[in-house]
Amino acid sequence: MQSRIMKHIHHISRCSTLYRDLQLKDSGLTGYQAPYLPIIYRNPGLTQDELAKKLHVNRSSVTRQLALLEEDGFVTRQRSHSDKRSIQVYPQEKLNAAMPELRKIFANFRAAITDQMTAQEVHTLTVLLEKLSQRAEELINECEDTVE
Repeated sequence: MQSRIMKHIHHISRCSTLYRDLQLKDSGLTGYQAPYLPIIYRNPGLTQDELAKKLHVNRSSVTRQLALLEEDGFVTRQRSHSDKRSIQVYPQEKLNAAMPELRKIFANFRAAITDQMTAQEVHTLTVLLEKLSQRAEELINECEDTVE
């Protein structure tokens, strides 16, 4: 049973990305890029490294996606004044304008996948997934501590 948990979580994640791809097909955004945007929107000046950590993806993926987002006018990147090695990311007006639609897409998917569940089931699932997420984060931190 335990090995199937990750299979289902991965499956939901992939379906969510594909759903966003379909919903965003005319916007110039991809389903993979969509999770980047609310974080950048809420945290102007966030560094690429901080974004990679928040999304739990490698830095090269962040660099690649940000280059595409910058090319399409959603973000700009600038060298940090305080640390020349860091690159900070800022939302542009195109991202600000896209946020209401992005929020709607995220909300619609969440509502649709839980529409056959009771409020109590949704609450219980949320609590359990938060526990799994927190433990996963702890494991990553423990692994990083042993590597350094």
